[in-house]
Amino acid sequence: MVKSDGMATQLPVYDSGAIRFRGLFEIREFFRYRFLVLNLVSRDLKVRYKRSILGFIWVMLSPLLTMGVLVVVFSAIFRFSTPHYATFVLVGLLLWNVFAQGTVAAMSNLVGNSSVLRRMYVPPSVFVGSAIGSALVNLIFSLVPFAILAYVTGVQPTLWWLFLIVPCFLVTLFAFGVGLVLSSMAVYFTDTVEIWAVLLSVYFYLTPVIYPATQLGPIVFALEQYNPMYLFLNIARTVVIDGTRPAYHELGWATAFAIGACVIGWLVFTRLESRFAYHL
Repeated sequence: MVKSDGMATQLPVYDSGAIRFRGLFEIREFFRYRFLVLNLVSRDLKVRYKRSILGFIWVMLSPLLTMGVLVVVFSAIFRFSTPHYATFVLVGLLLWNVFAQGTVAAMSNLVGNSSVLRRMYVPPSVFVGSAIGSALVNLIFSLVPFAILAYVTGVQPTLWWLFLIVPCFLVTLFAFGVGLVLSSMAVYFTDTVEIWAVLLSVYFYLTPVIYPATQLGPIVFALEQYNPMYLFLNIARTVVIDGTRPAYHELGWATAFAIGACVIGWLVFTRLESRFAYHL
């Protein structure tokens, strides 16, 4: 209760226990604080490249340099004969980086802003959203040099290139859902960050990111059809390298995995977030 000019004003009080439908409430709060998400994304990019001479150019150079090393190793040493292998690898790295960087940053963002959550009300989901948003911005900056490189290496651009926005959106949605679950676990179990780093490396090599799926045995290849990241990468490679429409069943499964991960992640996150302040 605050008195101003002789009048009593009742300050709003945030009571997490009074919220009946927490998932819906958090959606409303996430969009209400969308300006904070944008500011956090901007701050993250500025801090990351503040002391760098090349600045944002590193966003484009990093996947290109990594791709160059992988192309030399796998095409020259292991003799992969995949058509347009450079573009094949770069597509995989660009989408994989959104997932890997976004999920790792989601945990560090939430735990790193523990002091903010203890002192004032901020929807915890905005910190996860800003982490995925930063990874998405990095992807957007990388698309221009990617398109130039793909054309230079002989991939003919078609109208299907515009469809690339679909797998980019799906992998972002999938990363957001996984990031919500991981960040929730990181609040209660600090070892989650280290464990996820190991699992992420295993998942990377189990997913045909830098090698063609045809190198896998028939059983493993069949299982890859239910690997969300493989589906996202294959859809992107189909529209970019082949210049054709992706298979409907792949698109359907990829969409189901992305939406399912997002829904599950949101339900888990909103169910646990009321106790975050006690563990951070």
